[in-house]
Amino acid sequence: MSIFSSRSQASIRSPDSSAVFDLNEITPRARYVELEALHASAHEAARARSLRLSTIRATTFLTAVAALILWDILNGGLATAALALGLLLAVAFVAQVVIHRRVRRQERWQGTLRDLCAEGIARIDRAWEDLEELLPERETLPHPIDPEHPYAHDLAVQGRASLRRLFGPITTEPGRRTLLSWLLEPASTSVAEQRAEAARELRDMLEDRLILSAHGRHAPAADPQALDRFLAWAEAEAWTLETLWLRAVALVLPIALIAAIVSDAFFGAPPLWILPGLAQLWVLRRVSLRLASDFKDVEAMGPALTAYVPQLQQLATWPMSAPALHTQGEKIRTLGEAAHNKLARLAKLVDIVDSRGNLVYASLAPMLLLDFHLGVRLDRWRRSNSAIARGWIEALGEVEALSGLGSLAHDHPDWSFPTWRESGSTACINAPGVGHPLLADDCCVRNDVEVGPPGSFLLVTGSNMSGKSTLLRSIGANCVLAGVGAPVCAAKLELPRLRIFTSMSIEDSLSQGVSLFMAQLLRVRSIVETAQAQRGEQGPVLYLLDEMLHGT
Repeated sequence: MSIFSSRSQASIRSPDSSAVFDLNEITPRARYVELEALHASAHEAARARSLRLSTIRATTFLTAVAALILWDILNGGLATAALALGLLLAVAFVAQVVIHRRVRRQERWQGTLRDLCAEGIARIDRAWEDLEELLPERETLPHPIDPEHPYAHDLAVQGRASLRRLFGPITTEPGRRTLLSWLLEPASTSVAEQRAEAARELRDMLEDRLILSAHGRHAPAADPQALDRFLAWAEAEAWTLETLWLRAVALVLPIALIAAIVSDAFFGAPPLWILPGLAQLWVLRRVSLRLASDFKDVEAMGPALTAYVPQLQQLATWPMSAPALHTQGEKIRTLGEAAHNKLARLAKLVDIVDSRGNLVYASLAPMLLLDFHLGVRLDRWRRSNSAIARGWIEALGEVEALSGLGSLAHDHPDWSFPTWRESGSTACINAPGVGHPLLADDCCVRNDVEVGPPGSFLLVTGSNMSGKSTLLRSIGANCVLAGVGAPVCAAKLELPRLRIFTSMSIEDSLSQGVSLFMAQLLRVRSIVETAQAQRGEQGPVLYLLDEMLHGT
């Protein structure tokens, strides 16, 4: 449930007052502040209702128990009245449990939206410590990055105060992987322009972006490796469907076993149930290991499906007119049936897999070969969707990453989208009013910078603590953002498609016997070799070198 009034966010009305806030007339930070207050109010209202329902539930339960005790003690009409009251209160208690669960879900939902708005404030303020405390642990865990990456470590691509954190809440594993891959590898100019167009479309869809993130945040934490195991399972052979005779045996044996048991118990027939029983043990031994492996792979995906199903359901309703969005929307709405419906069916099967430990299932499973039949149902889903399941997950990751670009564009309306130039002998970077994107506005010093054409260099000199390194990082970080297709912290940024190499934060390696000076020499050699290898290929290379060879 949302307290927003419309998709365009033209205005919102507080549920507790007649005040109307025009979202188009206030700053992004003020917008987050107002929304945080509204969701905090809705959260407190739901919490108060939940506490009242807890008291009512306890009172109803105790009164029902007392009524049933009186029914046992009393006689005649009073006993009948006590029994009727007890049964009525029992029904009321069950209804209260259902209502209470709904209210508690609403309480958590509003709390999640409140926290997402608080994160928006922290991002704009560059309050990195506050943001770190607000984010759940699963969203702060770093992804592995090659230590020899040409710029990731020097330009703070990932970490507490990093470019990754600028992009708003990316709450699913596919989204986090996609965004990080974009930050680590600049896109072609055409792809970057398409992403920028998508970011402009998503910029004003504040309600949709918050709800998309809330669905992902609202779900239980999933094992980051569960996605890989699920995709490997989904694309593997549907082996139970390849053995028709085994499926036929699995259908016949339970019927034969039950018939033999009934004949032995009620009609004195010989104990022929031993034969189908032994046959079933043979079937179980043949398939149990593969079934256990399949169940493990899909069961680990349960928490993620809790997020993916409502997220894909929401994305199916988004307009997605920008080409980058439209392409992903077609994947989500594939084959005439929305992806969320197919994943919802899988989620129900995963729930059954997860409940295999309950007493009823565990008691009946060996006799009825329930695990094998559950494996058959999973394989039917797998055979129907193996070719497109990865596309759904990739589409979700792409759209969530694009939503992060839209969030950055929304949070910084004064930033500009890059303009791409043709690569060539006259190509250069023109960046008037460029600043470091990780610094707050009140401490971000803007500079006019021009780098190029190829074969030239920009030498930055100055006294200690004058901002030389920050300027170099400002140029590099904004070029990384441009390569993603995101807005940049500059009045304007014109640049060709380029590759970035840096030598700034070099460290020695005691374990490998590499001194600081040697580490810097190795880095410079790597850059020189890259320059020679890349000459004339993939456009120019931007080198950012800070205090070279200062380790001696």
